[in-house]
Order: sequence, then C-alpha cells, then structure tokens
Amino acid sequence: MYRLLFVLTCKVSSHGTREMVKTIAIGGLEEHLPAEHAQYEDVFTAAGDVMKHALDILNEPDYEEKKGGWKLDCSSPDVTIHYMDKSSGRYFAGRCKIKISAKDMNAEFWDNLDRNHEWNDNIRQARRVKKLSANTDYFHYTSNDVFIIKSREVLAARAFREINGSYILASRSIALPKEIPESKGSVRAHLHISVSRTRPDPEDPAHSCIYDYVICTDLKGMMFRSAVNQVMGRATLKDMENIRQHANTVLRPKLYPGLQ
Repeated sequence: MYRLLFVLTCKVSSHGTREMVKTIAIGGLEEHLPAEHAQYEDVFTAAGDVMKHALDILNEPDYEEKKGGWKLDCSSPDVTIHYMDKSSGRYFAGRCKIKISAKDMNAEFWDNLDRNHEWNDNIRQARRVKKLSANTDYFHYTSNDVFIIKSREVLAARAFREINGSYILASRSIALPKEIPESKGSVRAHLHISVSRTRPDPEDPAHSCIYDYVICTDLKGMMFRSAVNQVMGRATLKDMENIRQHANTVLRPKLYPGLQ
C-alpha cells in the first residue's frame, strides 16, 4: 500500500528567519516544496493528492483485467477503451502497446509537453507553466475541437513517480485566476484526474512498453453529460492513437536507429 504524507517543516535561513516548507511522501519518495514556491502550496498539495488517487485506481483489484464495474466503450485494432461510472463522473481507461521503452515514453510526456501540439491534432497548445520540484509541476493545456466537443482548456497540477519499473504521471485541475485567467476562446474544463502509466513490455522491455491512460473530466459548458459520455471514449481512443503513431513512426527510429 502506498502512503501519502503531508507535513509542514521549518528551517532557519542565513538571516535567522523561519521558512515553511511543505513535504509530500508517497511511493517511496519524499519531496519538499522550496521556499521560493511557497505561494504554490495548494498546487503542490493537489499534485500529491492526485498521485495518491492515481495509485489507488491502479491498485484496484479489477483495474488490470477490467472486471467488476468496468465496461467496454470502444476499440481499434491497437487500442482498447473501457469505462466505469463513479460518484465524480465517468472514468475512461485506455490501453495499448507502444514501440518505445517505458522510460523514453514517459520522458516525452514529462519533458516535451510543449511540443505535443506539433503531432497530436487533438491539442492546440500545451505548456509547462512552472516546475515546483523535481517531480511536480503545473501546466496549461488547450484542445482543438474533437467530434462534438468544442475547444476546452485545463490548468492542472501534475506529479510524477517511478514505482516498481512503472512510470506514472497524474494530473488534477487547479485554480490560479490571477496568474492564468480563463481563455476567451475556450471553456475551462475541470479535470478530476488523468493518469498515464508506462511499464515495460515483457516481450521487449528495452524497446517497447504498455501504455495505460485514465481520465475523468467535467467538460463544463453547454453539454449534456449523456452526450459527453457518448464521445469521450472515442476522443480518448483518438488521442491514444495519435500518441502511438508518433511514438512508433517518429520517436522509435530516432531513439533506436538500428531497429526496424
């Protein structure tokens, strides 16, 4: 079982003043919020909370085999999407195999967010706004129109953990209205949670991974939940197909030039 711990500690600066520092301990790693980012304590807390939520989902007994309340939503030859209804909304969970290593795929998600719009036509723009610690940050994302869903934007805290060979990213919406107000051309959605997990493919762990993605979001705006539920699975599948194609056709030849 993974434990999440928040504590407030203090240290004495060279000037003799006390500086409060927040600490997150989860997944075997302890992180401190630097004093210069003290105003982002709520963002740091959200990052820790959503990582705990992500680990709870991934450790649910029915998650891996998609049993229990999970139902098939849609699929392609390479991607399968399931869904489950919970109190906060409908959770969509996708899985596919990608022909680059788990570490390299996670690096693309964590370090190269700003370039995602170049190859994923679901995305208008995405950027890391600020890195708070080695494994937490917050980002701003705007989507293009996808099916009947008009452009949405998200401002979210994000956390990263490497646990037992799996690379896990988890995100949740935050509010910083003075720093990043809502855009006029998009509706700001509320992201309850998104999770990406890449883990080595047993058949070729050095050059292939299994990619899982989970999302639950309230799109806001003038849309009925029933209509959203009908298209979110297909939108998630389309996004995962874009990621898979980019990884297999662009990243794989660049990372492993000697492989087919």
